[in-house]
Parts: sequence; structure tokens; C-alpha cells
Amino acid sequence: MSRNPKILAAVVVVGVVAVALPFLVGRSRDDGKALRAPVPETTTSSTEPIDLTSVSLEPIAAGKETSTTRPLGGGKAAIFGRVIDADGKPVGGAFVRATYYGEPSKPEMIEALSAEDGTYRFEQVLGGRWRIRAWKAPELATLEDNVFFLGYTEQRAMDLKVKAATDIVVTSNMAPNPPFTGTPVELAVLVLTQSVDEEGVVHRSPVGGAAVTLDIRGKWSVVGEATQATEFNGRTAWQLTCDEVGSQAINAFVAGRDWPLNVPACHDPLETTTTTATTTTLPPGGSTSSTKPKSTSSTASTRPPSYATTSTRPRR
Repeated sequence: MSRNPKILAAVVVVGVVAVALPFLVGRSRDDGKALRAPVPETTTSSTEPIDLTSVSLEPIAAGKETSTTRPLGGGKAAIFGRVIDADGKPVGGAFVRATYYGEPSKPEMIEALSAEDGTYRFEQVLGGRWRIRAWKAPELATLEDNVFFLGYTEQRAMDLKVKAATDIVVTSNMAPNPPFTGTPVELAVLVLTQSVDEEGVVHRSPVGGAAVTLDIRGKWSVVGEATQATEFNGRTAWQLTCDEVGSQAINAFVAGRDWPLNVPACHDPLETTTTTATTTTLPPGGSTSSTKPKSTSSTASTRPPSYATTSTRPRR
């Protein structure tokens, strides 16, 4: 059976209107009115602590630092110079260590090797207190500390002098000190060798069996032989008597070299300290006090207390 196209179109229009009618009615009812307030969401809070018992933590290894060390880079200062020996010649291949004391309890270090011409350089370092030294094992070391304060942007030029530490060192001591003429004293001489380790530390060791000969340049009388051998501790000693007041030089001849010894000057044992006092005695009835000043004379003495004498002149 055939259908009329006009009738089918009318049916479709009626269906569409029937479906959209409720929606259009709802929109027309809310037109011109404010939107409804949204329904607030409900939240729940708790004051109970969070339970972390189930969370596993990695243990800290024994001896491991728990804090980090700030790197030395990033500064605007610089330290540079040369490493030279006692004769002023450049020393290549020397180890240079600079220590920064930004925090005194945790010093930080930077290190470098000197070039063939002895030059070294630390760039972009921080300002503050620094200590720098150089060495070349096993024979060269910096024997004095170079401690200084570096400015924030300072460009500090510093030459580091290293000295040979493998040579023999000869030291001496005399007792009693100072010596007095005519009084026996003991002169002790100590012979040591030196070496530099990989950290630039100088180690000294006694030399046993070393021949030491006294070279008397001043007025001294020696008891026994002038040449003696050191003991296992590197020490040997002589008994001497000074014969004349003043400086009386003594050298020690060790390993083919003359070593001037540090010998104090001799003094006269008759040097004394004398004090003279003058008083005034008044007749009976007179005042027992006197305004007359006392005259005193004194002579300085370098004699030790055990030899000191004091004489008092009797009253006039």
C-alpha cells in the first residue's frame, strides 16, 4: 500500500515536537531567574597523626657524613704564584695544597701540581682564611706556614719557597745557661736527619754513630777528646769551661760541614749587687723620722740566684 509523502512528513514533525516539548517547557520555566547555588561538597579532616610504621627507611652507613660539603668553586678570588727552592729556582711537579677555613671545624682543600716553570694557580676561590703550602717528596718541603685572609675579589700572588729536608740538622744546648768563667758547663749536640712524606710532613730521626768534632773558636777549655760519636738517640756531650767574658764561638764539624752552635755569652762570676743605705740618728727628744732621702747604689749582675751575694754597709 502506498503512503502519501505529505502525510509522512506531518507525522515526523509531530514526533519531533512531542520529544522536545518537555525540554522547552523546563527552559521557559527557568528563563530570567538566577542559577541555582551549587551543592557544597563535604570534606572530612582528622587530627590523628599519620601512621608511617609501614614505611621502610634506608639505614645510614657507618662513618658516612650526613651533611654535604659546599664546593670551593663559584668565588671571585684567585691565588697564584710560583714554587721556588732556597736559591730562587723554579720547582716543577711540586704538590700544592690550599686549605680553606670557612668553617674552622670542617676545613676544605684544593690541590694542584706546579708546572715546569714552577707556576700554580687556583681560580674562582672563595674569600676568607686560607693556608697554603707546597712540597715534593722526599726532599723538598715548605718549612713555614703561609696563613692569610683572602679578600672577596682579591687576586693574591704568593710564591711558595721549599727547602731541602734530607740534609743533616745539628742543634745544641748548654747548661747551666748562661755560663760563667771558671765554672764547668755541659755542651750537648744533637744530630738528626730529615725526610718528607707524601703529605708534605717533615720527619726527623736521630743519627747514631755520627762523628762530631768541636771546633773551638773562642776561649774554652775542653775536658777529654774533641771528637766523639753520637749515641743511638743522636746525642753526644762535652764538659767545657769558659776562660773569658763575652761571646766565645764554637762550631761542630759533622758530615764534612761546619755547623755554628748557639752558645750563650760567658759572664764574670764576681758580678754582684750591692745596696747602701744611709740613716740619720737624732738626739733624745728629737723626731725619730727623717725626711732625708736614702742614697742607694746598685750594680747589675747576671749571676744566677745560687751565686748572688748582697752586702750591707754598716750605719754611719
